[in-house]
Order: sequence, then structure tokens, then C-alpha cells
Amino acid sequence: MHESNTQEVAMKKLAMMLLVMFAPMMGHAEGLAVSGKVGTLGLGLELTQGYSDALTARLGFNAFNFATNSTKGTVNYDANLQLQTISALADWYPMHGAFRTTGGLFYNKNKLSLNAIPTAGTTNYTINGANYALNSLQGNATFNSVAPYLGLGWGNPTGQGKGWGLTSDLGILFQGSPNVTLTQTGGNAAAQAAVNQEQARLQNSLSNFKLYPVASVGVSYQW
Repeated sequence: MHESNTQEVAMKKLAMMLLVMFAPMMGHAEGLAVSGKVGTLGLGLELTQGYSDALTARLGFNAFNFATNSTKGTVNYDANLQLQTISALADWYPMHGAFRTTGGLFYNKNKLSLNAIPTAGTTNYTINGANYALNSLQGNATFNSVAPYLGLGWGNPTGQGKGWGLTSDLGILFQGSPNVTLTQTGGNAAAQAAVNQEQARLQNSLSNFKLYPVASVGVSYQW
């Protein structure tokens, strides 16, 4: 229930920010384009509205899932990275050409899920070099629901007379320090202490992702 309320508040904040960003532009639309993209946020679909040869606005959705085996902290995990974002961006073309600067907001549901792998044939989990008998050890890392974005790009999907075109972006998503939780079932007090230490290590090892690099390329089409 608490998570649902948090997401609802985040969406309301994003909606209000969208109104503040885009309301002054309404009534001056010049073109509409759709873009398909691939990049560090996954696969994306984006709608671009042109307001002049110097200003456009974009709404987009990105998603991708990636599973791997990874050692974070001192434990071997099955890791699943779930990328899912909704973007609201404004582009300024200072030279009225293809180069642009971009700012905006993302509704951010990026998440890393972790499932610790026990020693083969046992229920023992190795944490910080010691073995603990647990039923399970699972965790996740989440980030701020609303995250600012700043970046640069190339290509104006709604440029005059344009049908098909190419587009690219390079920037930073300021998604904040991760909120890491690690939960054990079936352990004793010593195991819980080791899990708490492992959680702190995970928090530290994932802290660099508070600044998430965004890079993408795509193909656009204007009606």
C-alpha cells in the first residue's frame, strides 16, 4: 500500500511538472513525429511535438529486462535488471539545426532484483567468507521515482520537410542513491548480522548508479 501511494504521488508530481513545462507551448505546434530507439535505457518509443525550428517536446517510454549471474558485495547472485522509464523532455536547438540540448524528467521504475545462490547441493550461503544456513536470501535496489535529466543530442524529428530521420541522445539521469534491501529467511542472529553487513556493501557498490548514463540512437518518422 505504501509503495502504491508513493508511486501515485510521484505520478502527480510528474503530471504537474509536465503542465508547467509544456502549457506555454500549446497552440504553436508545427509537426509530429514518432521515433524508435535503443540504448542504455533499453528499447524505447518516443513521440515528438515540434513548436518551432528551435523548440520541441518529447514523451517517451523505455523498457528492457536483463538477467545475469553476478557477485555483488561478497555473495553470488542471480541478478535481474528491470529497466522501465517514462520520459517528458524539452529540446532546444540553439543553432536551429540538428544539434540540441535537452532537459526534463523521468518517471523511473528501474530496479535490480537479486536472488542469492547457495553452495551447490546445500542450503548454505557464503557471506563475507563464512557459511550460513538460510532458507533464502533475496534483495532489490530501487531509485527515486521522479528523476531529472540533462543531455545533448543530434537530430530534429520534426524538422521542416523531414520524413524519415536519425536521432541520438547522450546525457545523465539523476536517479539518486539506490535504496537497497536484503532479506533473509530462516537464519539466526549471526546470519542476520552478516546479512546487514552485506546490505551495506551492496549499497556502497551500487552507489555509482545514482548518476545513470543515458545514450541512445534511433530512427524517426514525421507525418
